[in-house]
Amino acid sequence: MDISVEKTPKQKLSQYAVDTASSVSVTHLPNTNLSIVKDAAIALNDQAGSAKAVAHIGARNLQTESELHENCIAMRKAGVDKVLLIGGSTYQGKVYQTFYEVKEAIQDYGFDMYCGVYPQSEQYSMMQYTKYSHFKGGISQLCFSPKTLNQWEKKTRYGVPTNCTLKGLYKYAKLCGLLDSLAYAVGNLSGIKYVSSKGFNTVKFVKDLRDNPIHLYNFGKLDQTLMQLEFKD
Repeated sequence: MDISVEKTPKQKLSQYAVDTASSVSVTHLPNTNLSIVKDAAIALNDQAGSAKAVAHIGARNLQTESELHENCIAMRKAGVDKVLLIGGSTYQGKVYQTFYEVKEAIQDYGFDMYCGVYPQSEQYSMMQYTKYSHFKGGISQLCFSPKTLNQWEKKTRYGVPTNCTLKGLYKYAKLCGLLDSLAYAVGNLSGIKYVSSKGFNTVKFVKDLRDNPIHLYNFGKLDQTLMQLEFKD
């Protein structure tokens, strides 16, 4: 199974997680200079022994044009070759307002570029002619409805939580500014059947999805979740 995982710049992943994952996304948190993401992505590639890092770039998190260009140049020189472009959790940016602007600014650097997609507010049929005509692929935001996710076909990596508690899910969502999207997800009542006293049942959820690549949002118990998914069949 093709499984990617996610980490904040300061999180440390086990060697097992790095070796098992097809790629590792490094998040660009609010009020965080892109240099922090750059350093973490380079360190991750060093740990992996290959170019597994996907550096997130939040358009509205950027404070200057030089912050974007200097760090992108440094990443390419160090072998980081994949980025995921998002708008960012703030409502107003100082330099860039949309990830499309960032894409235009860095398109000559030779990154494989990915975007975020929102299954509960966007339609796959439309994204084929908008986002997916500009990006190599997309990672979905949290959505607890397999029926909704399964409408998204080629180029879509399904974002799902690790086998965590709801408390852990909420804490991480708050840290990363995902609460608005999480509210959509929790409001989708079909997701309740995947939650128990042991936490979110990632394996059960994934079994109800079509055979697309999976992206694990790391809300805790990452290694445990990876092991369960490896042997789910």
